[in-house]
Amino acid sequence: MNTTLFVLNLAAAVILLIATLMTGKRRQRLLHIRVAVVTVVVLTLAIVQADMYGRGFTFVDWELMVHLIFASSSLLSLPLVIYSGNRLRSENRWRRIHVRFVALFVFLTVMAVLTACYMFLHAEALPDTTI
Repeated sequence: MNTTLFVLNLAAAVILLIATLMTGKRRQRLLHIRVAVVTVVVLTLAIVQADMYGRGFTFVDWELMVHLIFASSSLLSLPLVIYSGNRLRSENRWRRIHVRFVALFVFLTVMAVLTACYMFLHAEALPDTTI
Protein backbone atom coordinates (compact mmCIF):
# COMPACT_ATOMS: atom_id res chain seq x y z
CA MET A 1 0.00 0.00 0.00
CA ASN A 2 1.32 3.39 -0.99
CA THR A 3 1.78 5.69 2.02
CA THR A 4 1.19 8.85 -0.02
CA LEU A 5 -2.09 7.54 -1.45
CA PHE A 6 -3.28 6.56 2.01
CA VAL A 7 -2.42 9.97 3.51
CA LEU A 8 -4.06 11.80 0.59
CA ASN A 9 -7.25 9.77 0.94
CA LEU A 10 -7.33 10.41 4.68
CA ALA A 11 -6.78 14.13 4.09
CA ALA A 12 -9.59 14.13 1.50
CA ALA A 13 -11.91 12.48 4.04
CA VAL A 14 -11.07 15.13 6.66
CA ILE A 15 -11.57 18.00 4.18
CA LEU A 16 -14.87 16.52 3.03
CA LEU A 17 -16.00 16.06 6.63
CA ILE A 18 -15.30 19.74 7.26
CA ALA A 19 -17.21 20.66 4.07
CA THR A 20 -20.12 18.50 5.23
CA LEU A 21 -20.17 20.29 8.59
CA MET A 22 -19.98 23.71 6.94
CA THR A 23 -22.81 23.03 4.47
CA GLY A 24 -24.93 21.65 7.28
CA LYS A 25 -24.24 24.66 9.48
CA ARG A 26 -25.18 26.97 6.59
CA ARG A 27 -28.33 24.92 6.02
CA GLN A 28 -27.45 24.26 2.39
CA ARG A 29 -29.53 21.11 2.50
CA LEU A 30 -29.08 19.66 -1.00
CA LEU A 31 -25.35 20.40 -1.13
CA HIS A 32 -24.97 19.10 2.43
CA ILE A 33 -26.57 15.77 1.54
CA ARG A 34 -24.44 15.40 -1.60
CA VAL A 35 -21.19 16.25 0.19
CA ALA A 36 -22.13 13.95 3.09
CA VAL A 37 -22.61 11.00 0.73
CA VAL A 38 -19.24 11.64 -0.92
CA THR A 39 -17.66 12.00 2.53
CA VAL A 40 -18.96 8.60 3.63
CA VAL A 41 -17.67 6.99 0.42
CA VAL A 42 -14.21 8.56 0.77
CA LEU A 43 -14.13 7.72 4.49
CA THR A 44 -14.98 4.11 3.62
CA LEU A 45 -12.11 4.03 1.12
CA ALA A 46 -9.78 5.50 3.75
CA ILE A 47 -10.81 2.78 6.20
CA VAL A 48 -10.19 0.05 3.63
CA GLN A 49 -6.81 1.59 2.78
CA ALA A 50 -5.94 1.89 6.48
CA ASP A 51 -6.67 -1.80 6.94
CA MET A 52 -4.51 -2.72 3.94
CA TYR A 53 -1.71 -0.37 5.01
CA GLY A 54 -1.83 -1.56 8.62
CA ARG A 55 -1.24 -5.16 7.60
CA GLY A 56 2.39 -4.22 7.01
CA PHE A 57 2.92 -3.38 10.69
CA THR A 58 2.67 -4.90 14.12
CA PHE A 59 1.00 -2.72 16.74
CA VAL A 60 0.95 -2.56 20.51
CA ASP A 61 -2.15 -4.59 21.39
CA TRP A 62 -3.77 -2.12 23.80
CA GLU A 63 -3.20 0.78 21.41
CA LEU A 64 -4.84 -1.13 18.58
CA MET A 65 -7.76 -2.03 20.84
CA VAL A 66 -8.33 1.60 21.88
CA HIS A 67 -8.19 2.68 18.23
CA LEU A 68 -10.65 0.00 17.16
CA ILE A 69 -13.09 0.98 19.92
CA PHE A 70 -13.14 4.59 18.67
CA ALA A 71 -13.24 3.56 14.99
CA SER A 72 -16.05 1.05 15.52
CA SER A 73 -18.04 3.44 17.70
CA SER A 74 -17.69 6.10 15.03
CA LEU A 75 -19.08 3.79 12.37
CA LEU A 76 -21.88 2.64 14.66
CA SER A 77 -22.89 6.25 15.34
CA LEU A 78 -23.22 7.07 11.64
CA PRO A 79 -26.72 5.56 11.23
CA LEU A 80 -27.90 7.85 14.06
CA VAL A 81 -26.56 10.85 12.14
CA ILE A 82 -28.27 9.71 8.94
CA TYR A 83 -31.58 8.91 10.67
CA SER A 84 -31.74 12.18 12.59
CA GLY A 85 -30.72 14.14 9.49
CA ASN A 86 -33.47 12.45 7.51
CA ARG A 87 -36.02 13.29 10.22
CA LEU A 88 -34.76 16.87 10.29
CA ARG A 89 -35.77 17.26 6.65
CA SER A 90 -39.43 17.17 7.68
CA GLU A 91 -39.38 18.12 11.38
CA ASN A 92 -37.23 21.00 12.60
CA ARG A 93 -37.44 19.73 16.20
CA TRP A 94 -34.85 17.09 15.22
CA ARG A 95 -32.17 19.76 14.69
CA ARG A 96 -30.78 19.63 18.24
CA ILE A 97 -30.73 15.82 18.22
CA HIS A 98 -29.04 15.75 14.80
CA VAL A 99 -26.39 18.25 15.91
CA ARG A 100 -25.63 16.12 18.97
CA PHE A 101 -25.30 12.94 16.91
CA VAL A 102 -23.06 14.79 14.44
CA ALA A 103 -20.90 16.02 17.33
CA LEU A 104 -20.64 12.46 18.66
CA PHE A 105 -19.69 11.12 15.21
CA VAL A 106 -17.08 13.84 14.67
CA PHE A 107 -15.60 13.32 18.14
CA LEU A 108 -15.33 9.56 17.67
CA THR A 109 -13.89 9.97 14.16
CA VAL A 110 -11.27 12.48 15.32
CA MET A 111 -10.35 10.18 18.20
CA ALA A 112 -10.04 7.25 15.78
CA VAL A 113 -7.65 9.26 13.60
CA LEU A 114 -5.62 10.49 16.59
CA THR A 115 -5.35 7.03 18.13
CA ALA A 116 -4.30 5.63 14.73
CA CYS A 117 -1.54 8.25 14.50
CA TYR A 118 -0.42 7.43 18.04
CA MET A 119 -0.56 3.72 17.25
CA PHE A 120 1.71 4.16 14.22
CA LEU A 121 4.31 5.97 16.36
CA HIS A 122 4.96 2.69 18.17
CA ALA A 123 4.34 0.32 15.26
CA GLU A 124 7.01 -1.93 13.83
CA ALA A 125 7.10 -2.50 10.09
CA LEU A 126 6.97 -6.11 9.06
CA PRO A 127 9.75 -7.26 6.75
CA ASP A 128 8.90 -6.89 3.06
CA THR A 129 8.22 -10.34 1.66
CA THR A 130 7.74 -9.37 -1.98
CA ILE A 131 10.13 -10.90 -4.46
